[in-house]
Amino acid sequence: MTQEDDAETTLDLRIDELIAADEPAEVGQAEASRAQTQERRRKPRLKEPFPARIWGVDSGDLPFNIDCVLENISSTGLYLKMPRPVDIGSEVRLIVHLLSGPSTGATAALQGKILRDEVQADGKHGLAIAIDQHKFL
Repeated sequence: MTQEDDAETTLDLRIDELIAADEPAEVGQAEASRAQTQERRRKPRLKEPFPARIWGVDSGDLPFNIDCVLENISSTGLYLKMPRPVDIGSEVRLIVHLLSGPSTGATAALQGKILRDEVQADGKHGLAIAIDQHKFL
């Protein structure tokens, strides 16, 4: 097992732990089947509004450092909205607070690459980010 595999496994376990804590105890057969056919991602996504800070360089080559909120996260990627466009392939860094209560939870430092930049109706940019590296702080 490589260090990268070990790191992904660690993040998988933490995300899986948070997802399991958020799932209802019993899920109906039809509902579970529908969820499996709608989701095509390899890893489950946790859809929680985790606070984060992202920094990098935007499409105009200007550095940014912005507080934001994640819309969802998995062990391999995340999605958030912010007011500035960022070029596909650009590297970004994030600090994410994976809160499990008002003041408890883990904090992770992430590094990733922009996969998509989708302009939203409100003028913000929805960024899909692939996680390349992470470290729990």
